[in-house]
Amino acid sequence: MNLLIIGAGGHGRCCLDIARDMNMFDKISFLDDKQINKIINDCKVIGSIDEMSSYYPEFTHIHIAIGNNKLRSKLLLQAKEIGYSLPILKHPSSVVSKYASVGLGSVLFPCSVIEANAVIGNCCIVTSGVVINHDAQIDEYVLVNTGTVIRPNTRINKYASIGSRSLITMNKEIEMNRIIEEWYSNITNLFSLSKYGGKNDNG
Repeated sequence: MNLLIIGAGGHGRCCLDIARDMNMFDKISFLDDKQINKIINDCKVIGSIDEMSSYYPEFTHIHIAIGNNKLRSKLLLQAKEIGYSLPILKHPSSVVSKYASVGLGSVLFPCSVIEANAVIGNCCIVTSGVVINHDAQIDEYVLVNTGTVIRPNTRINKYASIGSRSLITMNKEIEMNRIIEEWYSNITNLFSLSKYGGKNDNG
């Protein structure tokens, strides 16, 4: 079976690596508006994103490798209407409990861990080293960046983006569309406030 990857940027290239490591696709190609006919990491960009329907059913499977959560959701719905299958891209080193659930079109990067009874919605991005503890719920179209830990019984609502090395504590709910900056950025901002006489939460 053949796989079409939408987006040939940095995230798309990572998804290409994962798809290749899965050893289940006969042919993989990109669609990308800015790099048509280029060869990127030994993979050809065969057309633009708005030509998605033209490549079905030559390509039966598709992955939306777009970091923008809302654009990713829009393109996923278009792909479903065309008739594409939406495989889960799961790196062989990722660990998923047989009692966890991962939605269509999601990607699990190397060394990610999804524990028992955790639920991952459709078209989520779970990057390297992320740990999603038992009974956590991640709605569709969520991005969780590198090294983040999501503790038990938490809920991350639709379109949220969680920065690198974040800790989402137990029973916490993250509202829809919320963007949480990465841990390093937060620490840097705190140091800057201290250096220049600004106030932090402690006054």
